[in-house]
Order: sequence, then structure tokens, then C-alpha cells
Amino acid sequence: MKKDQLIEDEKKKLVLARFNTLNPESKIMLGNGEEISVKELITHIKEGDDFGKKVIDIQIKMLKVLAGGV
Repeated sequence: MKKDQLIEDEKKKLVLARFNTLNPESKIMLGNGEEISVKELITHIKEGDDFGKKVIDIQIKMLKVLAGGV
């Protein structure tokens, strides 16, 4: 497995771990006014579809900001 793929897999694990601490039925408001459940988010992340990848990217950016790394 390539180094880049390992990093992406670790990012995915980290984001899944964060969302798995939440109630799966909780709703999260998206920027366009729509709601999505935590369970649905987890599904998108696990499937690795475009939406799931975008969620991972946004979560990692947010973590960097919180850690002062931006």
C-alpha cells in the first residue's frame, strides 16, 4: 500500500472515530439547509463516495484549525 493511501486511510479512521462518539440518529445541518443523520454521514464515509471524501476533508481541516496548525 502506498504512503498516500495509508494517510487517507488514517484520516478516514480518525473521522469515523469522531462521528462514532455521536448518537447515530442525531441530525447535522448542512450548508444548504438540509439535514443529514450521523448514521448517514458514517455510511458515506465508509463507502468512500464523493460526499464522504468531502466530509473527511472538512473534518481534517477543522481539526487542524482547532489544533492551531493553520
